Amino acid sequence: MRRMETVMTVRLPKDDLKVIEEISIKGRKDKSTTIRELVELGKIYFAIMEYRENRISIGKAAEIAGLAISEMMDLLSKLGVESNLELSDYIESQKLAEDIL
Repeated sequence: MRRMETVMTVRLPKDDLKVIEEISIKGRKDKSTTIRELVELGKIYFAIMEYRENRISIGKAAEIAGLAISEMMDLLSKLGVESNLELSDYIESQKLAEDIL
């Protein structure tokens, strides 16, 4: 399913644009695709940092990152981020599982 896209104009420092161009060339992608991919990575990074600082739940981190909770848990584990799971997280996961079944 494709998400609705919106055109947006952004001012970037020349150094940032140079990095985007380098990444685009190395990845053989156009700048727009590269920027979208960097935004996706930024969302994942933001979610990890917020979770690590115990500001959001695993469910919210997964939502921000655009991942399933299990994928988010795997990613956090691979990166050595300690679990902040609380009872509310288990209850949230159970409700999601019940909705699926």
